[in-house]
Amino acid sequence: ELLGWEHFHHFLYVNSIQSAVLIQRWYRRYVARLEMRRRCTWRIFQSIEYAGEHDHMKLNHFFDYLIENVTPKNTKDNSDTTRQVKPEKSMESMAVPVSYKGPRLGFPLTPDDAVNVLEAFRNNQVSN
Repeated sequence: ELLGWEHFHHFLYVNSIQSAVLIQRWYRRYVARLEMRRRCTWRIFQSIEYAGEHDHMKLNHFFDYLIENVTPKNTKDNSDTTRQVKPEKSMESMAVPVSYKGPRLGFPLTPDDAVNVLEAFRNNQVSN
């Protein structure tokens, strides 16, 4: 009868080892899934943040270009610029290529025109 108890204890020992291995395997898979989820979330966050920074940088470059090329640098340039921009006939006579897919602006500019320019810039529609 002593052999029966030894067999039973051996059976319990083997079952407990198998159970521990099963639990460890499940836990390792669970931790691996959590790590993959964390890494994927981080990559998504980085791509969104990078896209926002990239859009912001492009918008800054656009406004820098406008400031350098459109705004007058001194009073003498101011009168020249005013003379060039004031006549609406010259603005209306400017030909816009058919291939241009950006926003169409009217003069005088309205707040909606500014919003349209910003949206077009955000959607990469400002190039010909």
